[in-house]
Amino acid sequence: MKPFALLPVFLFSMLCAFAAKTQPYSGSRIFWDSRTPVQVFNGGGYARVMELQDGRLMACCEWSGIRISFSSNKGQTWREPATIVTNTNNVPNCVPDMIQLQDGTIIVAYNPRPSTPYTDDRRFSIRLKRSTDNGRTWGQEIVVYDGGSTFETGCWEPCLLELPSGELQLYFADESPYTTNNDQQISICRSYDKGLTWSAPACVSYRAGFRDGMPVPVLLQDSTTIAVAIEDNGWGYNDFVPTIVRNPISRNWSSYVPASSTYRAKAIDYKYCPLATGGAPYLRVLPNGETVLSHQSPYNHSGKPDMYVYVGNKSARNFKAMSSPFPVPQNQQALWNSLAVIDTGVVVAVSGYGGGVKMVKGYPKHQLEVPYGHPVIDGTRTTSEGYFSSKGEQILMGSETETYTYADLAYDGDSLYVVCRVYDNLLVSEGDHADVVSIGLDTEAAPYTTPQTTSFRYDVSPDATFNMYRGTSTAWEVQEISSSHLAFRRTASVYTIEMAIPWSELGQEKAPLGNAMTFNIQVTNGNGTSHVVECIADTKPNGPYTWMPLHFHADEQELSVPQKLMPEACTIELVGSKGNYQLCATKEFRCLQLFDLHGRFLLSMNDHRKTVRLPFLSPGLYFVRASFLSGETLSRKLSIRS
Repeated sequence: MKPFALLPVFLFSMLCAFAAKTQPYSGSRIFWDSRTPVQVFNGGGYARVMELQDGRLMACCEWSGIRISFSSNKGQTWREPATIVTNTNNVPNCVPDMIQLQDGTIIVAYNPRPSTPYTDDRRFSIRLKRSTDNGRTWGQEIVVYDGGSTFETGCWEPCLLELPSGELQLYFADESPYTTNNDQQISICRSYDKGLTWSAPACVSYRAGFRDGMPVPVLLQDSTTIAVAIEDNGWGYNDFVPTIVRNPISRNWSSYVPASSTYRAKAIDYKYCPLATGGAPYLRVLPNGETVLSHQSPYNHSGKPDMYVYVGNKSARNFKAMSSPFPVPQNQQALWNSLAVIDTGVVVAVSGYGGGVKMVKGYPKHQLEVPYGHPVIDGTRTTSEGYFSSKGEQILMGSETETYTYADLAYDGDSLYVVCRVYDNLLVSEGDHADVVSIGLDTEAAPYTTPQTTSFRYDVSPDATFNMYRGTSTAWEVQEISSSHLAFRRTASVYTIEMAIPWSELGQEKAPLGNAMTFNIQVTNGNGTSHVVECIADTKPNGPYTWMPLHFHADEQELSVPQKLMPEACTIELVGSKGNYQLCATKEFRCLQLFDLHGRFLLSMNDHRKTVRLPFLSPGLYFVRASFLSGETLSRKLSIRS
């Protein structure tokens, strides 16, 4: 009978072990360069940014009318703003949106909102102006739609989308059809002549008894589906919730999306993300097809709205990896935010706070790159050591702790190397509220919710000491002896940690090439009486399944033009000059990716061909990773010379 008596215990153990496993998040996480937000406008709000066909950035905002500005250096500096729409007759012009059409025409749409006392001759409206000379001059105002003359019958928040056919769509929130209640729908007007004339409105989405609002449409990478981010207050949270309504282009809103439609869904599953409800959503598409969504929420910000950003899949579903781009003080609020995708995949977050409009750049990554290098453990990072980024800034953190952290990785035959630079004016080394940098590693990319025996953690303190921990399958256990080597260097407001972790300490004979390990970093900023903790987006310090994959590059030497990048069995050459380059292979690519030294995607290609034209490349080092239909792969440096 004893074997049968033990069976329930055995089954319980097996069930617990099974339950501890979970599917890891495989999408991108965005690393924000939060330390130095750029001022776009010194006043105003409701700002939008886009990249023009000539490479400049253009911004618009509401600010005593509608103002625009341009940047010729990807947002580092901005020109003095110009007013293209002035307020007259006690009618503020609000909430601009803009688009550049396929033929180069730039359109700025906006929303006149009459102030009290209301009169019948002044209507809430959707209007626009066009420029056919890259924003130098602007044509006459065009009326797209007039709503009612009172706040209760207004129309709001225009947003533009051009389809591949050339059809131009303008979406807006519209409550003018509902004169006896507080309902609101999303409406659409269409233009087939580049915005000169417009159709009557049609309904896109409507939830009876509630208020669909603030639409932002995109065309997904499949080029067959329109997805529109809206705010929807009908999900039962007593607040707005970011929501996606969608339609195939073949249907193109031939009927509206009601509450019960399968074409309507919450963007965020709060079982997997914090309950950060709130409105003002904004949606964009990355070059790899993933989608990025922002909205404002008072979550974790003293009851005041802050900006939060999520990454979704290519279908604009399963938004996760929540992050906060800006270091907004707890006594301030970030309002009416937006996103742009520029420069082959850089995400720009735009927000109104601190008396103006600011922007920061974010860098989406689905894995961390680990090149072969030759670091010297001295607490001083140099470009010759071989870290992935020349500045040691592959990982950027700090919007939550406001102690800005930059980290990077490299490896050699003996060790894995981590360098970490932290900007912190007050270092606290002892107590429950001390400063700590925690580095997590799992050597088997274990899909478990608790630390396994393959999981390791190193807690580094500002007094240049560290503790090593190893997982026990349920928790962390401190290790008395570590063969890791640590160097610590401090200046007035910055300290640098450089660490060598021997492969033998991790139970490895050598570096596991490919994606065989995961990584996490957690920064704790303490002041002696309290502390704030920040991790990589969507990671859990004790859950290895959430950590980011490490991709180890092969041990190969730097290559220069026109040296060959692969063995003779499958060769690939870089040909061209002065920024006009292409990669030519002797076999067909399966896929190819190009990165700069900051780990930013410059190119992602999945076409099966032998020649790939590269984007403009200024002199410097780049990384190319390719696989071929023949099964061969490469991951090497590429040197572009002037």
